[in-house]
Amino acid sequence: MTPVATHHVAVTAETLGSAAFRQRYGLRLSYMAGAMANGIAGEALVEALLRAGCLASFGAAGLPLPRVQAAISHLRGALPGKPLCFNLIHTPDNPAHERAAVELYLRERIEIVEASAFMALTPALVLYRARGAHIDSHGQAHAQQRLIAKISRREVAQAFMRPAPEAMLLALQSEGALSASEVAAARLLPMADDVTVEADSGGHTDRQSLLCAWPSLAALRAQIAHEFPPAANVGLGAGGGLGTPESIAAAFAMGVDYVVTGSINQACVEASTSDAVKKLLASAGPADVSMAPAADMFELGVSVQVLKRGSMFAARANQLWELYRYHPSLDAVPANERERLEQQIFLQPLSHIEAETLAFWQQRHPALAERARQDPRTMMGLVFRWYLGQSSRWAIQGEVSRVLDYQVWCGQAMGAFNAWAAGGVFAQPQQRRAADIAQALMSQAAMHVQRFITQLTATPALASPAPRSKAPIAASVFAPAATATASDDIDLQEWLMEQIAKEAGVSIEDIDPRRTFESYALDSAHALLLLSQLEQRLSLKLSPTLVWNYPTIEKLAARLQQMADEAPARQRVPA
Repeated sequence: MTPVATHHVAVTAETLGSAAFRQRYGLRLSYMAGAMANGIAGEALVEALLRAGCLASFGAAGLPLPRVQAAISHLRGALPGKPLCFNLIHTPDNPAHERAAVELYLRERIEIVEASAFMALTPALVLYRARGAHIDSHGQAHAQQRLIAKISRREVAQAFMRPAPEAMLLALQSEGALSASEVAAARLLPMADDVTVEADSGGHTDRQSLLCAWPSLAALRAQIAHEFPPAANVGLGAGGGLGTPESIAAAFAMGVDYVVTGSINQACVEASTSDAVKKLLASAGPADVSMAPAADMFELGVSVQVLKRGSMFAARANQLWELYRYHPSLDAVPANERERLEQQIFLQPLSHIEAETLAFWQQRHPALAERARQDPRTMMGLVFRWYLGQSSRWAIQGEVSRVLDYQVWCGQAMGAFNAWAAGGVFAQPQQRRAADIAQALMSQAAMHVQRFITQLTATPALASPAPRSKAPIAASVFAPAATATASDDIDLQEWLMEQIAKEAGVSIEDIDPRRTFESYALDSAHALLLLSQLEQRLSLKLSPTLVWNYPTIEKLAARLQQMADEAPARQRVPA
């Protein structure tokens, strides 16, 4: 039987995901780079991705507010008119700092906040969402600020899909932080515009399977929408484990509105971390990660996922957690263990660390410093947190004497990305630019989704399977132009000339097939897009280095024909 006739819609990087998400934030791609704390996702990374039509969240967690203020000023000047996204991390031991960060964002009119590590809603978060909310003449509620929540648990997701808690709204109104009209509008709005389902990611993670977590929360959104219809408009994205075109394509095929990458951006040129860290990340495999205690929630037993290749941080941090669990104070730690801590981990007497720790918290959180003076167990926790906090700073700064103590937040996506990038333009850290990677991942993901749609809709009836052909497979039915055959290199050369002319904005008569691609200002992103189109056109799997190894239209066309003539059917991309 013949395949069922279907209408094939062209899938491109720009059409993947939710149009509503792209419109909401003024984006070209349904692609977001999540915040990496301590400014690793800094100004350069945010600027590069926003210019490329992606969303990026500045990694404000762990930074003093004057540093965050400086970042706001820089990005406002560099990106006039573009909405900015800054991270707000939950700080249960210091709610005053969380409130101060929100006040800063409101004062500076930061349009979007990415809320992360929240275990429950807080007054500061409700204030950010509700400030400026209003009801229009048609009775529709509108928020002035956008909020993207990064979550992994159903109970937390549910809170973000519903309105702000009534008690918090009334308390904020009572203190004069919200007006009655803002409270009235907030009652009609979900807390978040979008919810990112965080699976097995770097940093804070519950190490869930995205294939299980996302459908569960999509069902939860539908359930809540039955009783609170605005919840249906909450976007549902996916983060964690996304480092290859295949994984991103799988996420979009599942129905996500947008994707969020994390670990892979830390290895990019624009990331504000040391070259030493970027080299370690570029050599990581999928299994080179481990769980370790989180500095910001150490006493609660919360863990983060980190890189273990080339670092002893995870092992040493877990030893500190075991000591904290079984001893009530530093004085109760056996003498031999204290000596080991001083010689192998802290590299100085613990009494020095205590003094430094107290001085730090006296400035940042005086109440916590006073509690540490009164409670030996609190002091022990803060001393151990000193190592956890310093280890990430050593990594960012590339402290040579502390290489074995580098804390590098990293998920398995990093190793998967490295396997995909091997031998290609992104193989080396100095070649990894965030915008080029985003474009390449999304373009190739679109190709995978298109191929999946084609296979799914063109399958013959099971009762009469088509015989397996031994002939070379024809070009994909969704190829952008007429199929190139193994004997028609002139047609292929003309097609390449047309594509370059289109990119250069000139007539095809102005294209010389003997000139280099570089002379036509073909950058890495456009080169990868061209290769993706060629893969579709020829039904061949092509190396990302082809354009560089055969740098003219004439040479590349000749090489492609040779490959098409020589390649057996099993090496061709299924059409």
